[in-house]
Amino acid sequence: DNEQSAAVHRPILPKINKNVVKIGRPGYKVTKVRDPQSKQFGLLFEITYPEVTDETKPRHRFMAAYEQRVEVPNSQYQYLLFAAEPYETVAFKVQSREVDMRPGRFWSHWDKDTRRFTLQFFFRNLARSNTDREATGANSVPVQPRFNPLNPYITSS
Repeated sequence: DNEQSAAVHRPILPKINKNVVKIGRPGYKVTKVRDPQSKQFGLLFEITYPEVTDETKPRHRFMAAYEQRVEVPNSQYQYLLFAAEPYETVAFKVQSREVDMRPGRFWSHWDKDTRRFTLQFFFRNLARSNTDREATGANSVPVQPRFNPLNPYITSS
């Protein structure tokens, strides 16, 4: 009886076709950005997938230098991977610094019409992250996220 209930409650995973013939690398553009208010350094990635199907949504992930097997691992770097069938997975070697994951600091967008995947992130400033850690006491005032002028997909409220 437990086996039947376990079979009913299993999550439905998307079917991944491992036998897809890769058609090459997608087009890409990488832009260095700096927030004028916080002086945070960031990167904007625009990856173009013109032959991707309507059901496919590109994926991304950060990978530590020790996970990859192409180069000798170097703790100074990490890799940002982008993948969408039927294209080859592309990886970008970036500094191994803490990524600021707060709202407005890290965002991605998939435009189905132009078939362009856009991802932007900022690295945490060392001085900024130290003050954020100090302001976590019971008497601290929560810091509201600022409007990001470099992010066209977030509107100020």
